[in-house]
Amino acid sequence: MFTLLFVTLFLAGWLLCAFVPWLALSVKTRGHAGLRYLPLCLFTGVVAALAVPVFGLDDGTGLVVSFGAAFGASALLLAARRLSLPRAAAPSPAHPEPGDAPR
Repeated sequence: MFTLLFVTLFLAGWLLCAFVPWLALSVKTRGHAGLRYLPLCLFTGVVAALAVPVFGLDDGTGLVVSFGAAFGASALLLAARRLSLPRAAAPSPAHPEPGDAPR
């Protein structure tokens, strides 16, 4: 029973760490982080966190590194997604947006 409790706490912590980069990008871009990327970010974070003890760090340092890996892998995934998107064309000064005041 205690093992199930600790595994659940680890999983919840890793999911929270993997959620933070997506949330920060969503707030920064006013909701354009992509809702379809949320499950992918969470999955990537958990897989990266599980990889830490598999590769040998199964002590207290590995615990801290696994939470950092969950955060970092999710952030790297979102950064790769943002860099792969084409840049939006800048609006032409000859055609101002509706509601823009003339200068």
